[in-house]
Amino acid sequence: MKPRLTIIGLGRLGSSIGLALKKSGAELEIIGHDKVRDVGNAAQKTGVVDKHDWNLYNACEGAGLILLTMPLAGVLETIELLKDDLVPGVIVTDTASVKEPVTRAARAFKPGVHFIGGHPIFRPTRDGAVAGAEAHADLFQNAMYCLTPTVDADPDAVQVLAGFVSMLGANPLFLDATEHDGLAAGAQHLATVMAAALLKTTTASSGWRELNKFAGDDYFNATQLATREVKSTAQILHLQRAVLQLWIDQSVQTLRELKQLLAQDDPAALEKFLATAQEARRQWLADEVGAPSHAVDLSEVKSGAARMFLGGLANRVGGNKKK
Repeated sequence: MKPRLTIIGLGRLGSSIGLALKKSGAELEIIGHDKVRDVGNAAQKTGVVDKHDWNLYNACEGAGLILLTMPLAGVLETIELLKDDLVPGVIVTDTASVKEPVTRAARAFKPGVHFIGGHPIFRPTRDGAVAGAEAHADLFQNAMYCLTPTVDADPDAVQVLAGFVSMLGANPLFLDATEHDGLAAGAQHLATVMAAALLKTTTASSGWRELNKFAGDDYFNATQLATREVKSTAQILHLQRAVLQLWIDQSVQTLRELKQLLAQDDPAALEKFLATAQEARRQWLADEVGAPSHAVDLSEVKSGAARMFLGGLANRVGGNKKK
């Protein structure tokens, strides 16, 4: 009997996980669930999952690992739906970009149900290429995949998740949930705030009727983050409100600095401001911000992690059955 894994949410992330596991050749039974029946049926037809079950509880039955790969609102709602149904032994993880609220919600699971938060981060390449919008088997290659186990997390469950991440081709990074959320606020959620502010400032302008004619590719790219699913985005900003206020204060200070430079009528000072920003971006893309990294052959490490994942998951097969 193959170990069973269930993916709840078959969008870009969920489908890419299914494709990556298929490509790895792992002996797994992959079950999918998506509340949009056509999405789930398409995932089964294209080989993303072995089977799609529109019934959430049936999809989770017998799974050793359950992945919640949807926006934050969906993750929290699904935990609420499953909290009384899962039985000891099953491991649950998610992919939301905030971890403290999900970890708190997961405390509602029965004793013995192991929740470990997860968050994949896809860095651009040195030439600036970014992961596309479509699902594909190599999406997680060399990505950083944050895992946020609690201090009392089951060590075996943590090892299973670390092996799972390595099977996808990603590199696990272990963080405390609070530390994770503080870092994500500045590196990810502030960008959403700035995009929304740009949209609000320009579209609410009395000159928007004429201004919009000049809103081309640059405007589209700069505001794209503000178009994400509203309910989950609002939840994230609300949950991150304390640290985001600090980041916004710093951003306002930077804008004031730029405003003063504009008032000085000094092109050289503006060039210096922009050059400093561009150099910081270059260092980020070249991974020169921290200590220099050294290339390491991780093939053997990942191979061992894959065996650990499959072995650990196999011990949980059939452990999650509805009573």
